[in-house]
Amino acid sequence: MTEAKEVVAESNGENNKQEQSVEEENELETAIIRQVEYYFGDLNLPRDKFLREQVQIDDGWVPLDILTRFNRLAKLTKDTEIIAKALLKSTNGLLEISEDKKKVRRSPDVPIPEMNEERRKELSSRTVYAKGFPKESTLDDLLKHFRQYEQVENIIMRKYQERSSKKRLFKGSIFLTFKTRAQGTELLLHWQEDYIAQKQEEYANKKEQKDNKKNKDKEHQNVEKEELKLPTGTVLYFSGGTDQMKREDIKEALSTLGADIAYIDFKVGDKEGWVRLTKENTAKVVAEKMTENKMKIAEADVEFKVLEGEEESTYLQKTVEEMAKRRKNMKNFKSNKGRKGGNKYHGKKRRNDNDDGPPRKVKATES
Repeated sequence: MTEAKEVVAESNGENNKQEQSVEEENELETAIIRQVEYYFGDLNLPRDKFLREQVQIDDGWVPLDILTRFNRLAKLTKDTEIIAKALLKSTNGLLEISEDKKKVRRSPDVPIPEMNEERRKELSSRTVYAKGFPKESTLDDLLKHFRQYEQVENIIMRKYQERSSKKRLFKGSIFLTFKTRAQGTELLLHWQEDYIAQKQEEYANKKEQKDNKKNKDKEHQNVEKEELKLPTGTVLYFSGGTDQMKREDIKEALSTLGADIAYIDFKVGDKEGWVRLTKENTAKVVAEKMTENKMKIAEADVEFKVLEGEEESTYLQKTVEEMAKRRKNMKNFKSNKGRKGGNKYHGKKRRNDNDDGPPRKVKATES
């Protein structure tokens, strides 16, 4: 009983191998027929100088071993017996095989069309442009894809020459020539429906991705604002300065009162400004150490005022927004620096990344 099972198993294995072998043979024969029919077809033969010369030698007959010199047929097989066997199965009436099965010719009953202006227009009318194919595709890939459409007569891959390698590379687009204009139109309509459905799906996916990114960015901005939340009771407004007064002068004077300064919003020439302290509710403590809220700074009597309520909230909110904006710009700068190379500041001094005050004012210039 066991031996019988083993015999059956071996037999099944052999059957599978035979079926696979037959399938591969059929695929090879189909490819051979298509390739040779292309060589002798209306599109190729009129413009193939070498093949036209061969056709004129022996009443149209061309030895099969001559055809095996052609690259695409040679890739399939160089065995003339296999080629002859395949071509005998051609059914479109274009080809004839010699009695000794060593030659092939275009049937005299199918004359070669003259390539004139009218013929070019006719070909153009049933040729369409299609794009979106993977750039690594080969002609074999395209032929295999369009094998299901019998009405496709020819495929021309659009290529370009790459500057660095000087190689001709596939653009991802092709010209398709159909047997008739009506067949081309019918197939295009079918493609158009698939294309529209595909594009609608792509649009929906892109919109979903865009919305998700927008929501994430919004969440990120909210998180950043929460992270940048500044302590209250920390802002001193001052006025009465002179043209000579500097930030260093203000910092030095306030330091004598024990002020822990986070940022001084001021530049030389301004008569007023703001000082933001690091610790909550310390502005009043510093102001109380002054004489009538005044200090002598750079030979000027500078008057200070503690910002409170809405006035303080407005200033702190503006500061947080400016800080968030500056951080975002800095991230973009670092990203662009990595892509473009170099430093747009060319080594010049710029503000410290950790400086959390509002950006300095700059003079507008025409670019």
